[in-house]
Amino acid sequence: MQKDVQALLDEVKSHYDHPLEVAINGEASGVLTHDQSHQRLKKDGTLEVVVTDTTDVAYTLSHELLHLLFQMKGYPQLQFHLLSGDPQVDDQLYATSTALYNAAVHMLVVAWQREHGLLTDKVVAQVLAGFKQNVPAEADDQLVIYRILSLLDLLGFLEGQLPDELASAYPQALPYAQELFSLLDDQKLASPFGLRRAIVHLFERFDAQIEKLGYQPTNDHEFATVSPVLSKRQLRLTLDQVYLIKHSSYRDRDTKQPAYVAMGRSDDQNAFVLPLPEKETTPEAFQQLYQQPLDSVLTKYGLDFTIR
Repeated sequence: MQKDVQALLDEVKSHYDHPLEVAINGEASGVLTHDQSHQRLKKDGTLEVVVTDTTDVAYTLSHELLHLLFQMKGYPQLQFHLLSGDPQVDDQLYATSTALYNAAVHMLVVAWQREHGLLTDKVVAQVLAGFKQNVPAEADDQLVIYRILSLLDLLGFLEGQLPDELASAYPQALPYAQELFSLLDDQKLASPFGLRRAIVHLFERFDAQIEKLGYQPTNDHEFATVSPVLSKRQLRLTLDQVYLIKHSSYRDRDTKQPAYVAMGRSDDQNAFVLPLPEKETTPEAFQQLYQQPLDSVLTKYGLDFTIR
């Protein structure tokens, strides 16, 4: 294993309380795609990072390990706590919001890989081959959203510069992807707060785009939870000063009851979903809840957050 990737693995292990193993197997396909690695949690608590294609193990393994490292270092996580009532719609929303979230995180992943010499000409060619294999050139507009999201991710990998052959293959989707990439490229992503802000802006811009294309907006600002990044001052404020608790039309994924979603007063983004038992949903209970310190509420319900 390349020395820098071994050091990355050691760093990830140092942040993880249980054993972490790496399993590398499979043939070399000659192309690189994001589905060539995954994580698997074993019954004994061991986390296994699995590489299933050996085309370029250093590239693929470092990609998976960096996702883990950013999570362990408190970068905001994308979570799904809500149900729309239509499983097919939910699956589509999960897929699109995950693609947008990953496009932002991948900007950080690729920056590390570039800095450590992993993005060779050969790797770039293999990534482009994988892209062409998975994203057909435009013949109709039925896959326009998929193409926009795929192109956004590729633009992040290539620092915004597509080969002419690819640029001409996606005349409809590319301008939308370029607009989203420009939004990301203008953001300061290196901190947890900066990454979260970029993701919130990305959700908003993407909804405006697909509405322009004639599709229903995702409503990811309410449907998708992006774990909060808070200052110590905000943690001392009351819940009401930082969040508005929305009685959502969505259902709680766990309880199947009406959901109570904490929408940020500054950005109108779902930061967490409160798992409130029925006795805590009276007007009197909400009045008391709103006046509690935010830190106490987050601790009481075991909610994920990061301190700036």
